[in-house]
Amino acid sequence: MKTQAAIAHTADGGFDLCEVDLAAPSRGEVRVRMQACGICRSDLSALEGKETVEFPVVLGHEGAGIVEAVGDGVGSVKEGDAVILSWTPACGTCPGCLRGEVQLCEAVNMTTGSRGPLTLNGRALDRFMALGAFCEHVVVPQAMAVPVHTGLDPAHTCLIGCGVTTGFGAAVNTAAVRWGETVAVFGCGGVGLAAIQGARIAGASRILAVDPLEGRRQAALRVGASSAIDAQDAVNRIVRDTHGGVDVAIECVGSPAAMVNAFNVVRSGGRSIVVGLPAYTETVELPAIMLLREKSIKGSIYGSANPRVDFQKIASLGDQGQLQFEPLVDKTRHFSEINEGFAEMREGKLTRVVLTF
Repeated sequence: MKTQAAIAHTADGGFDLCEVDLAAPSRGEVRVRMQACGICRSDLSALEGKETVEFPVVLGHEGAGIVEAVGDGVGSVKEGDAVILSWTPACGTCPGCLRGEVQLCEAVNMTTGSRGPLTLNGRALDRFMALGAFCEHVVVPQAMAVPVHTGLDPAHTCLIGCGVTTGFGAAVNTAAVRWGETVAVFGCGGVGLAAIQGARIAGASRILAVDPLEGRRQAALRVGASSAIDAQDAVNRIVRDTHGGVDVAIECVGSPAAMVNAFNVVRSGGRSIVVGLPAYTETVELPAIMLLREKSIKGSIYGSANPRVDFQKIASLGDQGQLQFEPLVDKTRHFSEINEGFAEMREGKLTRVVLTF
């Protein structure tokens, strides 16, 4: 079938809206008509070279839509189902999947090697995270189209496909925040705001949000932070105000400096969680002696989540009003305005721009 996709031919050339050919779903695959897709920081990272893609490429991975067609052997969804796209293939056979850690599925890849169902003038297009959701329709394995029953707007449910699950899960799953614990969150973009809400819902007694932008600090207070602190001198202030450090620190910036700061603000025996995406060449240096204080540092990918289970739980929290989605979306734009949306996200001031179809 014919559909329309936003294609990046180079890293800095913007997107061209083109009519492309999309193959019918093969066995085990489904076709989804997209309703909304967030412009995630990872999409920007792909253009900046922090993620591996091949040009020309269709980016986009934080999407929600409606199942329009299914291939043979599909049993998890049917035509008409509302789904959220998941970027873990959850292959079911690799060591990670066999352990039940589908977020560590070995089939996760940022590039498809320009293989798959999407072509332009006979040339196969790469699809970021095997999704390529900046397209009016996508064809994906059934495991990557997770059915969710919710009354939320698609412009909100799409965020569960990446940013919300990544931040919320970092607090609830990876850090396993416990009732009454103190938490510091570094970076109050979409992922950080979701982490704050995860900590709040988990029962944290105090949540300290750190960000250099006043607007983001205010957003953090709206979703449950106890206090919001400018990034400058945040470490000394947090350690002083918490009499030795917080129980948990969650880094959502992607810079080695912020990762070190998060480690430094946890108490003896505390837990620091790294969520932000650094460049492949960046390293972190920590004082080894502090490990003997039983301080830990741990990475978190996709919020240590199982999308088949956690997507519905998160959506239900949104339906109940416990998890707020409105503060996470600064602006919605029609898919045709993707270049304008990327320009706004590059400025670094907005939490999320969501494209609607």
